Amino acid sequence: MRSDQGALEYLQAVALFNAEEYFAAHEVLEPLWRRATGTERLFYHGLIQAAVALHHFRRGNLRGARRLVERALARLADVPTPFHGLDVADFAEQLRRFFGDPARAPVPRLILAPPTERT
Repeated sequence: MRSDQGALEYLQAVALFNAEEYFAAHEVLEPLWRRATGTERLFYHGLIQAAVALHHFRRGNLRGARRLVERALARLADVPTPFHGLDVADFAEQLRRFFGDPARAPVPRLILAPPTERT
């Protein structure tokens, strides 16, 4: 992450996502995505698409939700894990389980590892 402001925006987006405020999380992530390059850009794009997929799901647009989650999973597949504190592989699996059986699977969450001290 390039700046303290970017880190704060990312943490805000994570909190919004986990509060199931998916559209708001998307809005916070979009400027991060626009400024990013390379793997970081794929990462943010995947998170945005996951958030919008869940937003569509909640609004009853299952076709749009499934289409977006597939795009999110394709982007996240190219991101190493962990990335920006997120176990990307675990998050992708949460998405797969939820969209495979939403009645049984828990809603996906962005679970960040605690920061480690640098020595």
